[in-house]
Amino acid sequence: MLFLIIPILFSFPFDDNILMNEEIASIKYYDQRLITKQPKPRYQILGDQYPDWLGKVDGNKKINSISLPGTHETCARHGGDAVECQTLSLEEQLLNGVRVLDIRCRHINNCFMIHHDMVYQELSFGSGVRDVCIKFLQDHLTEFIYMVVKEEYNSEGNTRTFEETMQSYVNDYFYLEEGSPILDQVRGKIVLLRRFRSSITPLGNELSFKDNCIFTSVTTITARIQDYYQVATLFDRPNKWSKVNQLLSEAKSNTDENELFMNFGSGATMWCYPYSTAAYINPLIGNYLEYSQSEAYVGTIMFDFINKYYGNLIYHVIKRNYD
Repeated sequence: MLFLIIPILFSFPFDDNILMNEEIASIKYYDQRLITKQPKPRYQILGDQYPDWLGKVDGNKKINSISLPGTHETCARHGGDAVECQTLSLEEQLLNGVRVLDIRCRHINNCFMIHHDMVYQELSFGSGVRDVCIKFLQDHLTEFIYMVVKEEYNSEGNTRTFEETMQSYVNDYFYLEEGSPILDQVRGKIVLLRRFRSSITPLGNELSFKDNCIFTSVTTITARIQDYYQVATLFDRPNKWSKVNQLLSEAKSNTDENELFMNFGSGATMWCYPYSTAAYINPLIGNYLEYSQSEAYVGTIMFDFINKYYGNLIYHVIKRNYD
């Protein structure tokens, strides 16, 4: 019962002004009003949906032992082929079964606006990401969302640190304790993974990333991560696949249910756009998922264009938790 009490004891005061800051930032820095409503989901995109799939997973399982579909640059849907990484909106992704989000935040005007590098994605963190996730969790009580937060592009017009602004967004829907919880502890919660350092505690687990390689992050949790993101040309895509395949093999033989495996299928450079890498990598991952050992753990797989280039990648990840 202790885990039910701790989040309340360490809850943070919610900043009622943060959404107003987002509206001001949208007009002042981007010369447009903030779009606070997501487009109506196009339910036919993937055909089958899996909005409640975690409801069939044993609640005593450690969440890091669950195979989870995720998206790299979850909200990168604007700016052209060089920067776009998804076609599905955040709401569509959640409804179709995605449970790991990669959220990139520009720190501006004491709030977070969503970017991919310099390109504004026409969303704020509060109304466009956090509140969409909360609404989904209110409607689907068996689910949880892993949210990876990283600072993106340059900061401007702030009077507080990135971690302090992150704290201002936190409410009771966030699970912030360190370590690896079981599923029942986090149903209905956003579980924060930080790609930034913080002196504020608790504020979730930190992932300490290394550049363009396979590495192990050891902080309050241990995470084995493949993020070989520099795919120099179309001819380097096989090398990217070899890195993905290596971590798939490592995950299959892993016996530590507390260790997180995070495998990025994404990669790009100016000579190989995100869609070009996804067009090559997604079918290879899909084929592995569909035809390899069906019950083997694969960890978290982070896709670009998760709805393209192979039939229902999301299903082929989540079904591994049932066999």
